[in-house]
Amino acid sequence: MAIQYGDLPTWLAAVGTVGALGGALWQIRSERNRRLAQESHDREERRKEQARKIACWPGESDGNPGPMDPWWGASTPIELVNGSDEPVYGVVVSIVLVQGAGAPRRAEDWKVRAEEQHDAPRSTAAILVPGRWRVWVPGTGWDGGMGLRLGAEVAFTDRAGVSWIRRSTGALEELPKPTLEYFGDFGLYGPYDFQVPLPTN
Repeated sequence: MAIQYGDLPTWLAAVGTVGALGGALWQIRSERNRRLAQESHDREERRKEQARKIACWPGESDGNPGPMDPWWGASTPIELVNGSDEPVYGVVVSIVLVQGAGAPRRAEDWKVRAEEQHDAPRSTAAILVPGRWRVWVPGTGWDGGMGLRLGAEVAFTDRAGVSWIRRSTGALEELPKPTLEYFGDFGLYGPYDFQVPLPTN
């Protein structure tokens, strides 16, 4: 008994149907993957939304020795901006050097003795509300060496409880733990001398 395989047009139609179904499934899968990737990107953008609006830079000295005098001598101002609609918490500001040999490039690079945490140019504030503000770090003349140029970094915890640091390069990095706990690993121990930021506008 002979097996009937049908004619060529029937085979071509069957192959075309299977191909069309495969193409449709591939397109559906591609669209789904694109949608999931976009949703993931949008979630990450929302997650960083407040953190992106926090920044700092070294201020110009106006002759005011700052609130750390007379305990730690003259101070260097740091300008802060919180462009979001809500406060951030556990703020740590630091002077860094963005140019010069052997200079601390990150806030974590300062070597601090536990009994003298203010021998590094960094300070804390409990809260930073929306607006433009000034705080001070101990000491002056941090850029006194040849070819040194100052930058500043700010670490903080956002409204969702996520901790971040804004680097002197502008890069935003997530920290693995709350800011004060994180900097405790780098010699910044309590009790903290929380500053009250002063408005600049």
